[in-house]
Amino acid sequence: MIVRILHYDRARLMPSHPSLSARKGRLSLSIDQGLLDRLESFKDRINLSAHPEQLFGRLLEQLENRDWAARNADALVTHGRDIAATGLAGAEFDRI
Repeated sequence: MIVRILHYDRARLMPSHPSLSARKGRLSLSIDQGLLDRLESFKDRINLSAHPEQLFGRLLEQLENRDWAARNADALVTHGRDIAATGLAGAEFDRI
């Protein structure tokens, strides 16, 4: 059984248009020159600040979700077994 749980509102975390007042930091990255050469022809369609920021946000979200699932694995397994045994989840589960 695969369980996917989102524990926060994505819209608040990853707005489609970042706030201009958001606190920004600087980071130096080393990027493969071949990749940069390929990106050159798309530079009018790729914002090299905003797009990597969005990709880092998605990566961070995946890592946080995996860590949360690992920390709560026992409870998730127990809950899954209870659902399998009763066929109920959520509010119905609380009434048992």
